[in-house]
Amino acid sequence: MTIFWIITAVMILAALAFIAPSLLRASELRESDRDKQNVVIARERLADLNREHAAGSLSDEEYEQTKLELEQALLIDLESSAGADDAAGSGKVGLLPLLFSALFVVAATISVYLYLGTPQLIDREVTLAQQPANEKLPSIEEMMTTLVERLKENPEDAEGWYLLGRTYMAMKDYQRAAFAFDKLNQLVSDQPSIMLALADALAMSAGGDMQGRPTELIRKAVTLAPEDQTALWLAGMVENQSGNYARALEHWRQLKPMLAGDPDSTQQVDRLIATAERQLTTSGPGSAPEQPAAAAPSGTAITARVSLSAELAARVKPEERLFIYARALEGPKMPLAAVRLKASDLPATVELSDAQAMVPGMNLSKFPQVVVGARISRSGNAIAASGDLLGEVSPVTVSDQAVVELVIDSVVP
Repeated sequence: MTIFWIITAVMILAALAFIAPSLLRASELRESDRDKQNVVIARERLADLNREHAAGSLSDEEYEQTKLELEQALLIDLESSAGADDAAGSGKVGLLPLLFSALFVVAATISVYLYLGTPQLIDREVTLAQQPANEKLPSIEEMMTTLVERLKENPEDAEGWYLLGRTYMAMKDYQRAAFAFDKLNQLVSDQPSIMLALADALAMSAGGDMQGRPTELIRKAVTLAPEDQTALWLAGMVENQSGNYARALEHWRQLKPMLAGDPDSTQQVDRLIATAERQLTTSGPGSAPEQPAAAAPSGTAITARVSLSAELAARVKPEERLFIYARALEGPKMPLAAVRLKASDLPATVELSDAQAMVPGMNLSKFPQVVVGARISRSGNAIAASGDLLGEVSPVTVSDQAVVELVIDSVVP
């Protein structure tokens, strides 16, 4: 509170500093004008005396006597103006308006603030003491409910849908985030940033699988914004997952110069490019195999040997999808690295590394411990469903670079 009033006083003094010179100068001008007026009157009276004396109306003695009296009267007026007026006029007349103005400015300032302002907020302790004890800030859920109700009343509110989508993404509720971004995409079509946000939410809700609609959205976004870094990164991931390694290389090679100021991202793109080049050499430019060629060790990597238990072998069809992944032991459930094969490829040995990162920044090397798992999807979907066959090992220390033995031996309830 003390600081507030000190600042207020300084501002008032600054305002008075602007008007004080004008008030004092006005007083000085009034005294100067009075002196000039007395001199003018004396000159006019002297001119009248000269005319009367010349006309013979005044004798020489009367002329001299009257002239002397006029000069003495003028001298008295000027002396009183310089003495009495300096003491009374400059000391009082000049300062009185200034004093009145100062009191008026202070009174007006405080009155206006008390009427229009919120003085109770000056003292935080008083404000908190006056606040009801049971009054609480609304929770995130309550704010979300309010936002959802607002969007029901005004479904054309694009900013509201964007805020809802970003909030759901932060809460890791990817399906609802995808719904919000889909609504927004319908309102503002052909916006690359919105299309990428929708594709990201859809891929996250599918466990990192970009096939299907995310692929369509990302390809369209990179066409509309060919210089967008996020679009190029995700487009490379899409083409790499689809087996279009040459196209993936085009996107990542275009992206790399844009990351000159980000060494970590540059290194990750280098790994992605190296992996895609090896995949392209192994598979040939025209093929699109399900199994990417194993990347040579580069930095942090986990080698997983995956097999299927004899008890479940009879329940597996050769064409069913096999997902091998590593995810954080604590935190988001999205895979940090993943490889997609077929059940017919079992037993298989794969390497999981930063080269298979699903989202920029979510790298295997950034997590000390992970869960390594393998799942055979009965539906072909990247999201686990009842009836899928599963095997997981945890915790796995990433820095050990040990070989993880994985056995698919359980059924997802």
